[in-house]
Amino acid sequence: MKTAARFLALASLSVLAALPASASTMAQKNEATLRALDKITGRSTDIVVKVGEPVVYGSLRVDLKACYQAPPEEVPESAAFLRIASTQPVAVETMEAAVAAKDVPPSEADSPILFSGWMYASSPGLNALEHPVYDIWVIRCTAPDPVKLPERAIIPESEEPLYEDMPAGVTESETPPDEDIPID
Repeated sequence: MKTAARFLALASLSVLAALPASASTMAQKNEATLRALDKITGRSTDIVVKVGEPVVYGSLRVDLKACYQAPPEEVPESAAFLRIASTQPVAVETMEAAVAAKDVPPSEADSPILFSGWMYASSPGLNALEHPVYDIWVIRCTAPDPVKLPERAIIPESEEPLYEDMPAGVTESETPPDEDIPID
């Protein structure tokens, strides 16, 4: 029992040590902008990844676990915890099987993990993905734009009653007579 408690204590300390030094002042964000480079073609692409929603780029599956952004009054810094795995091609015999296989997401158990750790926007070479074809680094952490609500509908004032079930001859401004109120 003591070994399990020690293991949990060491695991929690390692998690605290893995956080960026200024994580207490950094704000947690829901998505990250990553830049991916295809070393063969020389093309770079910006990818927006949301926490918990893996994205496939080439033969890589990129999963954002956490993202922190420094406040505007501090030195600009973004730190993202990424898990990058290799996706395996699916061998199919017919074109119909290929179309059906496209809808099946690759299981996490089948994909070897190529990178798992923190990447920093200010130091992309500090903890980088080592891959012969692709390079991925963090640009910034952001929160998604809030949903813009439509303008309030202005209802023109009319002289007709608002309720159709009002008795004839009764308007909204009329008050009930006092005789209906019981007096003790």
